[in-house]
Amino acid sequence: MNGSLAVAPSADGVAPKHAGATIAFSISLALALWPGSAALAQATADAPLSKLFEDIRVDAAYTYDNNVNRAPNGTERLSEQFFALNATKNFTHVVDPSSRVLLDLAGGGELTRSFPALGRVFGEIQPSFQYRKSADFYSPTLAGFARFSAEHFGSSLRSGYRYAVGVSALQPVTDRIDLFGVISYNWRNANSRVFDGEDLSVQLTMDWSFGAHGTLYVVGEYRRGDVVSTGPESLVNLDIAKVFVRDDAYTNPQLLSYRFEADTVIGMLGYNLPLGRAGAIDVSWRIARSTPTQDAGFQGAGTPHYVDNQFMVVYSKRF
Repeated sequence: MNGSLAVAPSADGVAPKHAGATIAFSISLALALWPGSAALAQATADAPLSKLFEDIRVDAAYTYDNNVNRAPNGTERLSEQFFALNATKNFTHVVDPSSRVLLDLAGGGELTRSFPALGRVFGEIQPSFQYRKSADFYSPTLAGFARFSAEHFGSSLRSGYRYAVGVSALQPVTDRIDLFGVISYNWRNANSRVFDGEDLSVQLTMDWSFGAHGTLYVVGEYRRGDVVSTGPESLVNLDIAKVFVRDDAYTNPQLLSYRFEADTVIGMLGYNLPLGRAGAIDVSWRIARSTPTQDAGFQGAGTPHYVDNQFMVVYSKRF
């Protein structure tokens, strides 16, 4: 998938060769400084090797995307199907009755049907610190987190690294309804400057549990930052873009990718249904609408809007 947008006569600035060392150092430093990380590392080292392969969640997912290239109108939109397999492992260290340290490790990959260069493999690490003042039902759970991921696409322009830092709060409303809020700053370092980018995100989720019958959830999110659109050469896109490049994932016909700044509003509606003791199936619909923060500099251009719909089915199994 695209992710962000840009324009400039210099097509594709390549990320520094030391980017891998940079992310490795960042992860090591974050883990070294994170509260309780030494105790967590010792607990992991003392555990039998077999314990490392317990309590792993595996997700098999199918996604249909009706505007995978984030085009501004119907005639330029391209659809795609994604088939994903991911695994996640969680480590937890209790610091005291009110706080704990978590470390999530994830990895996996995606295959595509029509545009193979959009397929990818990835690895991700997310340390976080959670705090809850008391065991009172209405006491919120507060957290701070950092996330680092490396991904390799069939498209060499898109391969690179992603980073995020943020805070979150989980607030019970009733015994069935929870509210979950997240504020995060996200940035990306890719092989092409078009797929670099950064944004600020504010997200709110409401979960409504029906017990054994599943959970309904609604997500609303606002982002301010970089977006990428891919399509034929366009005067409007060229005028508002920070940088552009000939895209190596869309070559027949040859399309251009543009990065620009936009306001993006995202909505998501989903339902998660437990299956047995350790399985679940999740069905969701996600819609996103991006509007450039800068208008084209010539009369009659108008303001383009970029709308994308994704329909997802995920089967999860915990081992």
